[in-house]
Amino acid sequence: MKQLRVVVEILLIFLMMSCSVMAAEVFMSHLTGSSADWGDYLTVDNIGLAPATVTVTLYDDTGTQIYSGDQDVGALGESVIDLKQLCSTAQSGKVTYTNDTLHFRLSLLNNIAGGVAEFRLTGIQSSALGFFFSDFESVVDWKGIALANYGATEAAVTLFAIGDGQILGTAKTSVLPYGKVSGLHSNWFPALTMEEVKKIIAVSPVTALGGIAIASNAESSSMLFTAAVPMESFSAGELIGDFTGVWRGKWENGQGYSGDIVMQLIQTDGQVNGTADIDDTDCGNVRNMPITGTVSDDMIAFDASFVCGRYLATLAFTQGSRRGATIFGTYQENVNGAFYDSGDFWLTRD
Repeated sequence: MKQLRVVVEILLIFLMMSCSVMAAEVFMSHLTGSSADWGDYLTVDNIGLAPATVTVTLYDDTGTQIYSGDQDVGALGESVIDLKQLCSTAQSGKVTYTNDTLHFRLSLLNNIAGGVAEFRLTGIQSSALGFFFSDFESVVDWKGIALANYGATEAAVTLFAIGDGQILGTAKTSVLPYGKVSGLHSNWFPALTMEEVKKIIAVSPVTALGGIAIASNAESSSMLFTAAVPMESFSAGELIGDFTGVWRGKWENGQGYSGDIVMQLIQTDGQVNGTADIDDTDCGNVRNMPITGTVSDDMIAFDASFVCGRYLATLAFTQGSRRGATIFGTYQENVNGAFYDSGDFWLTRD
């Protein structure tokens, strides 16, 4: 029995190691969809002495899976996969693989003017991404970004346009689960010229974001596409104070339930007071709930409570990090002193 137990333990360790390898993924945050002017090509390089198989999964811009299938690559070989042949309408995708000897590149070819953009694919995701532009005159007639969400939760995103050493503007967008948004800088910042915008920073409470910065000449014969840079955090650089105002946003728990929040805050030194309206709780829509909190640098935390039938519900909004006009944080709800629910919240000031 003892020997059998040792064998079983070894087998379990092997299976755990195998599962961790099987989980490896890289992400294609921008494909060109149904446009016949463009070709999308995935190159898989194998530096191993054994052949390998990868699984390619493709999505449309709403996050709907529209293709999934296996592709082979030989030992010490390479495979160039025409993604339009797999599905001509794909907007984003991912590659799942088991061999650590594989390396991945995505190439986008303009079939009309001949421009090619190519970049290495990684499995890194983040809640804060930097889209950095290079202003080479022969290349840049327009700038844009593609932002993909590889999580199961819709991502509310704040975009910051940066240039001349300052934040020039902010904008809001959202990305559906496994979906993508893309466009020129003017889609979100119509009042700014292309020359003014040197960087775009995307920040969200969802940690599964990826993307690319896009620049090209008018004919798409010269292109510069670079992967967005994952960042640990981003601060808009605002000083302590002035949380006073009306803040609107949402709460969302890990089970997919969510609702709207409206907070009216008044700040005096490091203290915050006000009221909150919270929709779609298990007690319905809660109105004019008193809240109190504290501010330290660009962090805010506040507490609230309300009566739900015979029960007292208390809410603790914590880790509220302010980035420009947006607050991201977490919440926990207790009922009669016992844990009931937790999740994320985000607010934007009117």
